[in-house]
Amino acid sequence: MITPRTVRPLLLLALLLVAAPAAAKVVERIVAVVGNEIVLLSELEERVRPMARQLAQIKDKTMRAQRLDELRRQMLDMMIDEKLIALQGDKLKLSIEDKDLERAVADVMSKNNLTRKELEEALAQEGKTITGYKQQILKPQLLRLRVLNVQVRSRVSVSQDEIKALYQQNMRALGVETKVRARHIFVAVPEDADAAVTAKLKARAVELLRRVKQKDADFAAVAKEASDDPVTREDGGDLRYFGRGTLPSSIEDVVFALKKGEIRGPLRTERGFHIIKLEDRKESSARSLDEVKNQLRQTIYGQKMEKSTKAWLGELRKKTHIDMRL
Repeated sequence: MITPRTVRPLLLLALLLVAAPAAAKVVERIVAVVGNEIVLLSELEERVRPMARQLAQIKDKTMRAQRLDELRRQMLDMMIDEKLIALQGDKLKLSIEDKDLERAVADVMSKNNLTRKELEEALAQEGKTITGYKQQILKPQLLRLRVLNVQVRSRVSVSQDEIKALYQQNMRALGVETKVRARHIFVAVPEDADAAVTAKLKARAVELLRRVKQKDADFAAVAKEASDDPVTREDGGDLRYFGRGTLPSSIEDVVFALKKGEIRGPLRTERGFHIIKLEDRKESSARSLDEVKNQLRQTIYGQKMEKSTKAWLGELRKKTHIDMRL
């Protein structure tokens, strides 16, 4: 939880702690002091809680405890950086207004195609409110961007020589993309199918595979007759040209390894069995430097910005009194 950036008198804090209910699960205490700012244990635990749930899957108690301790220390380190940035924001007289936060919320909704109600429902599932989201997540992010824009951005520049060098190093990765054209015959397996039903449907897929592998067999005709895919059936199972990331990962590698005219199957996915025939394969030519220079500039800039930010925060840590008590 990001608290207002004001100095909390330690005497008042002590009185509050004394007044806390004796049955409280978390005994409140300070886990870090950053300049004249403090980080409370409750704030740290609130940040850690969503990620800590994933650690419940670790069966070994000792390992789970070690991972949780690492997570707390990593999160506390991030919160210390936030406090350092907040102190710089105060020094620079930078502030985040309600209208800035509302614009940020609108941007989140637009990018994720969500209504405000849907966003609120999604946050509620994580135990957060829209107000808490703005104060705990969006406000520190916006302040970070503004402070870094003033303090770090001027240190970062990208030269044409750097762009050309990265282009030469990554030309194939940037420009060459393999696409394939395939047909498929799909045998659907109901979600509630038992072992007997699944075996029967697999036998049907094996029989269809046998048919399309016969000499002079017409794969498209068999797909049009027998495929359970309503989208491609009328086109003889034609999947058109596609790149990686289109098919389920369990069969994608198989498909891209096929030779032209080769047939494989039955390939199992969550929805059923597939029989695939590779119709064609093509590769795009490498894009020119002019086409990708903006992309390369952003890549180099991002790397340099990250490095410069880390160095700048290191300088701040040396200048600022930091007392970690975790």
